Amino acid sequence: MGGGLESPYVGGVPRWDALYRARAEEVSDARPTLTGDVFTGVKLPGRTGTVKARTVAVLQHPCSMRTDGVEISWQVLVAEVKSRREIPEANWGTGFFNLMPLPDLMPGEATRTRHQAADFDNLYTVTPSLLTSRTACLSPFGVNILLQRWVHYSSRVVVPTHDFQSVTQAFYEEADLIEEWCDDAPGDLRTETEACVRWLRADRGDGTYQERLKDPQAHSMVRRAMRAELKTRRSSPN
Repeated sequence: MGGGLESPYVGGVPRWDALYRARAEEVSDARPTLTGDVFTGVKLPGRTGTVKARTVAVLQHPCSMRTDGVEISWQVLVAEVKSRREIPEANWGTGFFNLMPLPDLMPGEATRTRHQAADFDNLYTVTPSLLTSRTACLSPFGVNILLQRWVHYSSRVVVPTHDFQSVTQAFYEEADLIEEWCDDAPGDLRTETEACVRWLRADRGDGTYQERLKDPQAHSMVRRAMRAELKTRRSSPN
């Protein structure tokens, strides 16, 4: 059990940075909430009912969180994240199946809190209003590792990360585009997110840009089109 589970080690050397797109001050408020995002300060009850500020990681797929592309559903599935000693390379595939290790999640912290892990045995559904302080976003590889471990723990099936990549790359690319759009555009975050989603979903006669994102070969074309659209909007008197 667990054979084939992947890790961020290469030749015995940990490549923890490969798991993350952004941490701490690198995280942009303009980025939509995605699978694997880590939030701190979420007040939730524990097993004894004691409410305290906890750290959580989002487990839900973006399409089930946000059917209209903007508004997050009233409840989001998350797993509690706690401090955990660094898990050796050999143990990523032979144990700790209930965990998504998050080594070096807090690189500026003391050794005791530097390494963390999301615990699939400590699950919550939370309202989006509680998810206000995001401290990390996973990379595509990090998201795929999380999905691999979550699916394996739930089903004992090992799905290669490249299979997850084939179905996650479109929504990850869309999140990148929305973040870039909102960072560039002058309006408020919600207004610009809605504008970007409308632009991505607009029918252009031969489909939508959102549909084209399913083809990795079209990503650069869609990005160029978006930048041209933003340039036109900036130069428009309205």
